[in-house]
Amino acid sequence: MQTPTPSPGQAVLAQVLAMLQPLVVWLLRSGVGYTELTAALKPVFLEAARAELARIGGKQTDSAVSLLSGVHRKDVRAFGQTARAVDVRAQLGKPTPASQVMTRWLASDWPDSLPFTGLERSFEALARAVSKDMHPRALLLELVRLGVVIEEDGQVRLCRQAFVPNPSLEESRRLLAGSVADHIEAGVHNLSASDGKTYLEQSVFADGLSPASVQQLEQLANSLWRDVLAAMVQAAVPLCEQDEPAGGNQRIRLGMFCLSAPMEPSAPDNNPPDGDGDAPHAENTR
Repeated sequence: MQTPTPSPGQAVLAQVLAMLQPLVVWLLRSGVGYTELTAALKPVFLEAARAELARIGGKQTDSAVSLLSGVHRKDVRAFGQTARAVDVRAQLGKPTPASQVMTRWLASDWPDSLPFTGLERSFEALARAVSKDMHPRALLLELVRLGVVIEEDGQVRLCRQAFVPNPSLEESRRLLAGSVADHIEAGVHNLSASDGKTYLEQSVFADGLSPASVQQLEQLANSLWRDVLAAMVQAAVPLCEQDEPAGGNQRIRLGMFCLSAPMEPSAPDNNPPDGDGDAPHAENTR
């Protein structure tokens, strides 16, 4: 007897649950349980349903929103047409002035130690290039609070070892949320949109590796990211300075991540292929 083929919706649900697993771990470690999550999801589903109805030219009735979202009509009415879920990307997309200072510093060829004052190659010059409205001293104090720089004897020193996300800081959580939301949006667009545009959304996967080999590849990934960061910032800064005064209303985010973990145990294979793992291969949603 053949196993029934799952519907497209069932297949997508299984794939979304796989993406949710690390988020559920984060929620549980943060004291958020199932009940709180399901309550918070209602306005998210309602707003997404309204946006989808608008995209396809459907009527924005309570019945239509309820049918598409699966949320009961009484809840649709309770939240009302004015209730809107928070757009994570709009709220989290723009970096703070302090993070912009660090991004420019990391992407430049400037040394890790700068004098605070000076016309060229000083922290003051770097801060004023990012914001003329915020005093360089205020930006420095924020960066010292975040633990990414140290000020001593008139010098500001970059602490590169501090660029490991600190789970206790709101800034780290904010950046993760914005980055992951944009990453998923790019992939979902590639899989479901019909406008003919595709976004860069690719990765490289390899397994059957030793811990030493994984460490070597992680070091390579970090080195590659430094090059990508420098190239993108150097290209983006003059374009931002050109477009923002003219009313530029577009944004872009380029990200990179690297994860290593033990392989999941697999079922015995009577005819195993040569070698222990898959050859490295590219993965994408295009």
